[in-house]
Amino acid sequence: MDNAFIVFSGTVSNLVVIEHESNVFSDEKNRRLGALATLGLAAIGESGSAATSLQHASGGDIKLQLFRCEIVGKTVYGCFSRVFFADGEQVDIVAEPQDDGGFYAYSVRRPIDHRLWLPFYCERGTRACKKANMSIAIWGASIVSLLSLFIAIYGVLSVEIEKDLYFSLKYIAAVIIGNIFLFLFLFGVLYSLLNGFTRYSQLAEKIFITLGYKNPELLDMNKENAQFIKDCKEHGEFYYVPDTKQYQQILVAPCVYHYRIAPEVPEKFKLKE
Repeated sequence: MDNAFIVFSGTVSNLVVIEHESNVFSDEKNRRLGALATLGLAAIGESGSAATSLQHASGGDIKLQLFRCEIVGKTVYGCFSRVFFADGEQVDIVAEPQDDGGFYAYSVRRPIDHRLWLPFYCERGTRACKKANMSIAIWGASIVSLLSLFIAIYGVLSVEIEKDLYFSLKYIAAVIIGNIFLFLFLFGVLYSLLNGFTRYSQLAEKIFITLGYKNPELLDMNKENAQFIKDCKEHGEFYYVPDTKQYQQILVAPCVYHYRIAPEVPEKFKLKE
């Protein structure tokens, strides 16, 4: 894996959010931002227009927001599904330095309400991703093959069993064997398709390593988010800083996750002034 990114912290200022693709071309700064966002998407396997590429990858259901801001005098830009951090808020930035002196943000962490912004499909490390892919493939193949098996057996039992029991049993055995092969075929196809997302997990690991997680390959932010919400329901919302506007914001947003404990960022990944 390539060297990790760098991390620095500060207060957001001069935030500009571009919510529609046509606005990318409205002025020179936005055109530059759109080009940089496209480069960032290329790093996770997307290409073409920044907004169009992600909308195509998500079936058009996800809206991309580009942003540009300043943090401790540094220009930061990037793209997330929802940009709802704001001016005056303290954030941690996981970024990569650019040739123009700015920083492309791959992740933003807002400590006040334990939010972590990540790129699309970058919520799991490699091993966690493979485990999830296998589980989805097993369930998908099982549902289809069992449904096919049920229909075939129900048909022969309702029609043929009274005519020829021996034929019916042979037919049922053949159907079972056929459905085993159907399961294996479907599992192989689904698992292969899902493994196309492995490249995203490699970027996710790179972000997790930079943030200081000890076992980034096993980290699954979906599970971390679910455990966060479970803890809040069982023990009170003790992760939040109460009486803040962040406390009132929506609980669920695409590709924005809650974390319970933020690990210490290794010194070697902190931006040196």
